[in-house]
Amino acid sequence: MKNNGPNQFGTFEGVFTPTILTIIGVIMYLRLGWVVGNAGLGGAILIILLAKLVTITTALALSSMATNIKIGAGGAYALVSRSLGVEVGSAIGIPLYLSQALGAAMYITGFTECWLSIFPTHNSQIISSLALLGLLTITIISTKAAMKAQYFIMGIIVISLVSFFLGKGDGKHEIVMWGSFEQVPFWDVFAIFFPAVTGITAGAAMSGDLKDPQRSLPIGILSAVATSLLIYLAAAFWFDYTSSSDLLINNFTLMADVSRWKILVIAGIIGATLSSALGSIIGGPRTLLALGQDKVIPFSKYFAKLSKNGEPQIALIFTSIVIEVNILYGDLNSIAPLLTMFTLLTYLALNLAVFIEKAIGIPSFRPTFKIPLFIPLIGAIWCLAVMFLINATFAATAIFCILVIYTVQVKRELDTPWGDVGSALFCTIAEWAAKTSAQMPQHAKSWKPNLIVPVENPKEWFHLMNFVRDIVFPSGTLRIFSVIPRAKDESLFRRKLYGKSHEKNKLEQADQQLKELVSPLKKEGIFTVEITVDSDKVLEGINIISQVLKGAFFPPNLVFLTMSGDIAKDKGLGEIISIYTYQQMGILILYPHPKAGFGKNETINVWYRVGSQNLDLLILIALQLFKNWHADLRLITVIERNEKKDEAIKFLDGIIHSARIPASAEKVFLSGTYQSALKAAPLADLNIFGFSPESSIKMMHSTIELVEFSCLFVMESGYESFEN
Repeated sequence: MKNNGPNQFGTFEGVFTPTILTIIGVIMYLRLGWVVGNAGLGGAILIILLAKLVTITTALALSSMATNIKIGAGGAYALVSRSLGVEVGSAIGIPLYLSQALGAAMYITGFTECWLSIFPTHNSQIISSLALLGLLTITIISTKAAMKAQYFIMGIIVISLVSFFLGKGDGKHEIVMWGSFEQVPFWDVFAIFFPAVTGITAGAAMSGDLKDPQRSLPIGILSAVATSLLIYLAAAFWFDYTSSSDLLINNFTLMADVSRWKILVIAGIIGATLSSALGSIIGGPRTLLALGQDKVIPFSKYFAKLSKNGEPQIALIFTSIVIEVNILYGDLNSIAPLLTMFTLLTYLALNLAVFIEKAIGIPSFRPTFKIPLFIPLIGAIWCLAVMFLINATFAATAIFCILVIYTVQVKRELDTPWGDVGSALFCTIAEWAAKTSAQMPQHAKSWKPNLIVPVENPKEWFHLMNFVRDIVFPSGTLRIFSVIPRAKDESLFRRKLYGKSHEKNKLEQADQQLKELVSPLKKEGIFTVEITVDSDKVLEGINIISQVLKGAFFPPNLVFLTMSGDIAKDKGLGEIISIYTYQQMGILILYPHPKAGFGKNETINVWYRVGSQNLDLLILIALQLFKNWHADLRLITVIERNEKKDEAIKFLDGIIHSARIPASAEKVFLSGTYQSALKAAPLADLNIFGFSPESSIKMMHSTIELVEFSCLFVMESGYESFEN
């Protein structure tokens, strides 16, 4: 039979049938009576409702999501990846695929056990392999044929249920509303029953083959969940009505024994296992297909291929091999709990995705099927709780696997054509944090180096970016900007009239150079913003940008400037210092030695004087560089008169104690004048000095000439404190 191509299935055939046949399975036939015997009718109903709470909330969340985005192949994986991002989607999708493939092996093994109860002399591996071959043949011929085969299986299951409800029970047993749980506690009974209600992803896996997935998924899944809930509740009542608790606990095949026609219930068990296996064989390759199309797995180009009739045949054959290997060699009893965890993690992700999109209120989330916010929240919390109630070890293992896959995918920096809510989520969190922070009083205890750096020519700054990095790393921030002076005849009117201009080209080039300049810092996780503007006057542009940034959330508190030996540039530097002094920002002025640079970044001289107004920022910057350079720290003060030495020693000891300066720091006391001390001081890769508005740039030049190494001049704003 030839497949009619993709997008061929309606609601009943493509969603309802595979979903309900996966839910109505061997647990109902072989363990529901045991659940009622242990828990009583009331306890069994509570267990069913608690288990169904997972699928009901998830089904509602899935339905809401399905009516908001265009869904292709991949079902639950596609929904999660297009909401929370391909990294989260693949972290869920890969385990989801494995649970579908290995779940098929488990269902086939269940079928084989039932078969052997009728024909005990048959070889189990041969029976399992033949069952897989038969299901695979049906699927390869066409998915349409496989879906039609599920009608036949559904018919068998319906007849078996009719046989059960027309069974041999006399109804004389007293209904037990609450069991004693003497043999098995409540949550253990719940854990054994829970796999019965999973399976809503079976219908979702067909999303790429549906005529109208946005309509079919909500209707098909919700109706399957509701129908199966009624069946389970009715079956639980009938078990308790027809049989004693002892019989329910000790006879796993009681459903067949009390039914009117036992062979029909056995056929129902066989049909349930085969239908569940068939659903996994159909759905698993489609999840693998979607993973291949999104290039998140090895050999993606092969798994992403479709046959001429629209079937993922390579993915199907690979999945069949995985199933066969596990049938022959796998220990499914030990891996089954882990597969359940992967299913629950998928449900958790679906609920979480809807909760996040609805909670942050992004305009793009406009589902036609609307649900209250508390539904996906309850679903997410309950999914996580059920995981640990069933098996805490397997739950932790599954979460660890998800985190490993997610970490690997993040490092791959996958590129996808669709957007996700990740950026919107973090923006919402950042907005909340920013608003909260703005309402709280600022304190020196929360100080960190938030640099603003005006750059005249980005090309000349590449050799300085490591030094800038060492000031802000790891928790500081960087705003770097360049002001491009506008030509005198370059008016806004001319730009609108003639389009792109020479000056605009300069602006774009500077912008690109700034991006390249800060790229290494961004890769290290440093928060960095680069800005390029044009202005009639450079100083005016610097002033405006700085004022705007000071008024934004998380404003800069330090400006980083450079100076050279060119005295002609001193006037401009002095004007910039005046701008930032007025704006009450800390100021750092670096003179990088043209030949020595920063040497080997091994030694830092910190020059201070008793009662210095810049001591706090001086120590904070020195400690920041000391930590990032792993350098030797040397604290130097000049004593003009020997009688002041005791005072200087006491003052320095107080600094070391209050600032928690490492004990390895060297104390140096130099006698004589400041100029003579500069010449006599031990050499260092960097010398740090304080300066004040009264200090002249000429004084800085004289200091540089005497030191003959790179120098950093520091003036604090008054909001810093090394004691915190």
